[in-house]
Amino acid sequence: MKLQCSCGAKYAFDITPEMAQNPVRFVCPQCGADSSDFVNELIRRELGLTAASAAPAAPPPVAPAAAVAEASPPPPAPAGSRLRITRHETPAPAQEEAPASKFCTKHRGVPVTEKCTVCHKPICPKCMEMFGFFCSPLCKNKADLQGIAAPVFAGQKFQVEARFWRKTGLIFGSIVGAIVLFFGLWTWYAWFGAVPHPYFAQRFETDPAYSGRVEVVDKNQVVFLHGGTLARYDMSSKKQVWTQQLVTQQMVDDAVKAEEAEEAKAAAADAGDVYRHTPMHEDTVRETKMALEGALSLHVSGQSIWVGNENKMTQYNWDTGTPGKEVTLPEMAESVTEGDGELLVYGPESVTHISLADGESHVDKIGGSGGTGGTGLASVGDTGGGGLPTGGDGGRPMDPKKVANEAQNLKLQGRLALPALVANAQHEQQLEAALRDNPEARRTTSVDSKVGMEDTQMVPGGNGTVQFSSVLLEEKTITHEAMKAPPKKSALDGDVNAAHTGDIANELLNEMQRNGGNDTVEEDASRYRVTVHIPDAAGVSDWSAEVTGAPAIFPLKTVNVVTAGTTVIVLDKTNKKLWQATLTYAISGGDKELFGMFGLKSEYGDGPCVEHGDTLYVFDQAVLSAFDLATGDARWRLPSVGVVGLFFDDQGNVYVNTTSGNLDDIKYSRQIDITKQTDDVVMKVDGRNGKTLWNIKPGGFISYVSGKFIYMTQSNDPNPRDEPVLNDSLVGLQKPAYFRVLRVNPKNGHTMFDYYQDRAPFYVHFDRNTIELVFKKEVQVLKYLTF
Repeated sequence: MKLQCSCGAKYAFDITPEMAQNPVRFVCPQCGADSSDFVNELIRRELGLTAASAAPAAPPPVAPAAAVAEASPPPPAPAGSRLRITRHETPAPAQEEAPASKFCTKHRGVPVTEKCTVCHKPICPKCMEMFGFFCSPLCKNKADLQGIAAPVFAGQKFQVEARFWRKTGLIFGSIVGAIVLFFGLWTWYAWFGAVPHPYFAQRFETDPAYSGRVEVVDKNQVVFLHGGTLARYDMSSKKQVWTQQLVTQQMVDDAVKAEEAEEAKAAAADAGDVYRHTPMHEDTVRETKMALEGALSLHVSGQSIWVGNENKMTQYNWDTGTPGKEVTLPEMAESVTEGDGELLVYGPESVTHISLADGESHVDKIGGSGGTGGTGLASVGDTGGGGLPTGGDGGRPMDPKKVANEAQNLKLQGRLALPALVANAQHEQQLEAALRDNPEARRTTSVDSKVGMEDTQMVPGGNGTVQFSSVLLEEKTITHEAMKAPPKKSALDGDVNAAHTGDIANELLNEMQRNGGNDTVEEDASRYRVTVHIPDAAGVSDWSAEVTGAPAIFPLKTVNVVTAGTTVIVLDKTNKKLWQATLTYAISGGDKELFGMFGLKSEYGDGPCVEHGDTLYVFDQAVLSAFDLATGDARWRLPSVGVVGLFFDDQGNVYVNTTSGNLDDIKYSRQIDITKQTDDVVMKVDGRNGKTLWNIKPGGFISYVSGKFIYMTQSNDPNPRDEPVLNDSLVGLQKPAYFRVLRVNPKNGHTMFDYYQDRAPFYVHFDRNTIELVFKKEVQVLKYLTF
């Protein structure tokens, strides 16, 4: 039997004879209406148990029964059989619906806005938040089973939560992805992008070079001099633009023939000298080629390329590399600097001005020089000596720091064998002394008096050149003991084993130092008359005074500083004396190995007299002092032994290259101790008050400061010129060559990267994030990313 409830729900079930005796109960699951009486009456009719005159039961009051079009009654079924009757019903005519309430029956006071998609019951927004366009889970399940499509309600709780979690997942995924990307990029930057890598490299497979220079122009153009090869390359395409061979094999052969001819004449004249050594032809060729290449110097300003060669300067075309303008110098060049649109070539008695625009030149001559051509004699502690002795050296003094560095750069086998090697060198020293008929092997120096002789020089400075003259009035030297007394008990008297290697080597080396007459140093206490002349300064009179000690001059930006011994005299650019001060120790103005030809700047920084802002910085052997430039008042003093140079940043801070040495290193400047480690120290000092901001021992000195870029370098090459091995007993026992660059954080001194190569360059230049290197067989330009 099939029937339809007034709510629209349809049902079908089977009729059995037992239903006549046992009435059924029928409640609509959809609307809850109880239609049991109506259903039982229909069942009795179907079973033929009612009289024809019997009136049909009225439909239940809750919902009128559907009109049923009854067909002819079926024949009675046999007793005990189960009868299934299927009636085809026509839908009852639709009744008028009672007026629906405008408020939801489940949520009091909430107006209805929609109807259920299945049962069409009125529903409110709160109902829709739970089930969407359905009034209950039952209707939703029916729609799912019957495939009834229903719109999706955006405000449904499930949809809102789904959108929330999708958005949360998207945000969380984006954050995680950003973090992963950040750390990935940072890892790549820290390990690869921020580490120098070759941006340009040109390899030479022929004979190695031992001199040269590289200049980067306009970021993508590079001009370099490698030995005798001058070339220009485009770094972006890695292609050669042009190349010129400035030293040819024919030039070398011609020079060798001339040298061997002179050698033959000398050998014929000294035929009785059995100790004269005539170099082999191969050695002569090598040395001659190195000399010809070493005489070349490269100077690039924009697209103006000049190459110096002894007393000649030649300009080379930027586009083709062909030689053009040639300027002959009146004398051998000692230094070349770049001024205001011109090159200044300094000789002993002249300054040649060469215009960078058109190559025109003129020469400024100065008076004749009768002196040594230096800016001053070496001060106390300036040994000027060599390193470890590996053979007879004629009693040459040894520099304790060089000796200690070379000893500490030996392999373990070399350190263990060092006493035996030194003993052998000592024996050779004694033999040389015997051959010279000098049992004590003490060198004596006979120097003609230079009293009355004048030494005149043109000295370049920060703002033009200064002519400086000195006349020796009275010659006087003071001798200082520079070594400790020998130990009362020799290290050789006890157990001689590996643990005492350093003590034994120290004793032998110091004994050689004394036997060579190098246990004392001489301080120049002579009297000089010095004169400062300002060329091309009309109306400016010369300044002249008498000083004690080796004189030197340091032309700075707004002042000229004259030093002599421990005295500092400051003059303005009109030769007016501003002030004078006395230091504790003498200034090392004569140490050209550190401070260059004129004592102004080296690879380790400015010094020993530096003008920066309104302050004059001066360092002697043990103290760095800051003076008010105008008055000479001492603003602060910083004790530090071994300062070799200063760098400055744009914040007024001073970066000091110094050492961990002490006053004994000054007093006993010739005493050798290979076990003592004197560290290189870098300090950042506040220029206003002298306060040390940080202090590090990186193993090297600062070589470059520009903004956030601070570099320190360290290198070692046991045989920088690949000299033929003759008497060097340490060959094979020395540590291999290496080159190391550290970039330092200016805020705290921490290392930002540590770059290393297992070879040592002979030319290094920094320009922000670019590092230019020249090796024996390669030219390199390194770059890295920076922010």
